[in-house]
Amino acid sequence: MELTQEGLAVRSGVPLPTLRKFEQKGIISLEGLLKLLQVLGGMDVFIDALKPSQSGYASIDEVLKGDSSINRKRGRKK
Repeated sequence: MELTQEGLAVRSGVPLPTLRKFEQKGIISLEGLLKLLQVLGGMDVFIDALKPSQSGYASIDEVLKGDSSINRKRGRKK
């Protein structure tokens, strides 16, 4: 997109120091990330990643009837 850091900061509304911190350390607020995704065109990919996958259950009754005989074991102390 041929954007500089300054240009991206202006177009997205994310402060330049926040953008630099994100590029260097990967730390950013959800709001800042969404603003960047909107400008860079990645919002659809982000939304698709949040959609739940298909479960094997058709109703809550099937979930409740599921295998409740799970044997749990305590971890060993070292």
